[in-house]
Amino acid sequence: MRPSAAETARTLARGRLHGLVRFDDGAAVTGVQHATDRLGRPLLLVPAGEELAAVLRGREAPRVSLSVDDVPPRFGAPSLGRVRVVGDLLPVPEAERRDAVLEYARSNADPDLFDVVGGGVGGDGVAIHRIAPDRVTLNRGGTTELVDLAAYVSASPDPIHECEQDLLADLADHHAPQIEGYLCRLLGDATAFADRPPQVMRLDRYGLVVDLGERAGDLGRGRWVRLEFARAVTGQHDLAHLLHPILCCHHRDDE
Repeated sequence: MRPSAAETARTLARGRLHGLVRFDDGAAVTGVQHATDRLGRPLLLVPAGEELAAVLRGREAPRVSLSVDDVPPRFGAPSLGRVRVVGDLLPVPEAERRDAVLEYARSNADPDLFDVVGGGVGGDGVAIHRIAPDRVTLNRGGTTELVDLAAYVSASPDPIHECEQDLLADLADHHAPQIEGYLCRLLGDATAFADRPPQVMRLDRYGLVVDLGERAGDLGRGRWVRLEFARAVTGQHDLAHLLHPILCCHHRDDE
């Protein structure tokens, strides 16, 4: 199983990556601080005196798009693509503001949350706004897919995404021989990686993507292989549990 378009969109929109907000009239603001609530609605922090506050001044319920590009965790790793969430941008109502701040913090613990004040953008402090999505798209490999809104709302961000880079570094630094041995057994070829060990390039809740190297094509194999877990993982500790048979099998072989 692979992440669905809705799950990937929710993962990218979560707030771990910087976003670009574009208004219908062409105005654009980069590096926007954002997160999503439990329904996937983007929450935007608008600090007084900064560019987004200036652009918003005098605009009532502007139609905007929030675009977020994936940043692959390793050089040469495949990208998850770009999510684009379109809808009206409105101040979060006072009655909902506290819950919005808490939900924002769960996705992205930004210190500016301590300064969130009233819904307007004309005073001091930080305002919090919310996009009401009516269109979500995901661009992957040059192809744009319209994401079903109901699926987007019900999906959840990938729990591995925020620690993916650290996990990949750990696999490369401490478990490369085990990964290579596992893939050699899987391929039935003990010399499959004589020129270069395989590289785990991406991790998600459903599996991992491995670069088998340029020599794979000469051997009649594709360069990239996806290894799927028996089930979706729920977090970092659950991932360690599922990877244990792979990462520890070399000890049994050596006994």
